[in-house]
Amino acid sequence: MKIQLDNVKRICHGSTHNAFGDTVIFNDHIFICYRAGSDHMSEDGRVIVLQCSLTGKRISQSTLHLPNTDLRDPHFCLDGKTLRLLAHTRYIPSSPKAETVSWFSNGNNVWSGVHFPGPRGWWLWRAQVHKGRSWGIGYLRQANQLNLYSGQLRGRMEIVSEAILSQQKHGLGYPNESDLRFTSDSTLVTVVRRDADSFTAQLGISKPPYRRWEWKDLGVYIGGPVMHLLSDDTALVAGRSWDGRALHTRLWLLDTVTGKLTTLSVLPSGGDNGYPGLAIHDNTLLMSYYSSHVDNQSRMYLATFKIRGS
Repeated sequence: MKIQLDNVKRICHGSTHNAFGDTVIFNDHIFICYRAGSDHMSEDGRVIVLQCSLTGKRISQSTLHLPNTDLRDPHFCLDGKTLRLLAHTRYIPSSPKAETVSWFSNGNNVWSGVHFPGPRGWWLWRAQVHKGRSWGIGYLRQANQLNLYSGQLRGRMEIVSEAILSQQKHGLGYPNESDLRFTSDSTLVTVVRRDADSFTAQLGISKPPYRRWEWKDLGVYIGGPVMHLLSDDTALVAGRSWDGRALHTRLWLLDTVTGKLTTLSVLPSGGDNGYPGLAIHDNTLLMSYYSSHVDNQSRMYLATFKIRGS
């Protein structure tokens, strides 16, 4: 696969810290979400959702917020009929434990009331719909493990498989952020960030009913990973990378059979950065991400790549 970086443009306004986003194409429009707040860990986080044409022209902007709550790390989830958005909460006075929340839209950037699908206390990082159910991997730092959940983001998410990756069972410390996809035969593929011992990301493979897992060490650090399957054995992966000197936002090609990563592009980025979203339309790859390489201000960017083929 050959790609060429065509354009990078800033897409946020207002708040001093704009970060932790995602991108999707739905109903022939580009949707971009991100957290806007005073700083990286401020208690005033809210979710901004931008609706743009396929040429990048802004059509609408929505803001989602909850009283006395920091909304963090919004991500999209598609089921073919509706656009779903999930985020994580902090600082709800009546609820000592953080939890996942979700909203729904028919594609006009008007969003439903908030839902609380859980899991309570665990951080459900992303979700994907497969055969009518939502699937996601949740982490809890104190537990040092990942659990697989399934259910409905409009209802409840229930545990399917416990400790699919953990320090206790696998000797791999602090697994956390992840993305997951399903192949044509329902094999589940996931890429997982880790922040302990070697700090190397892991590639996980599991077949239904997703009780047994095979893990491969990817040999590099990947923060806020996102994955886009190109075929059953090839995927695009993006995230925050460390080259031994600095942090950058990077795009790789991943062979999901061997676990081999090949760098395709290093985006203009530095300092606090990463947490990308990926979407493909025709021969164009869209990648949202944030970075503080300009004036030390965390801003959201949208990169456009031309795909030239294999």
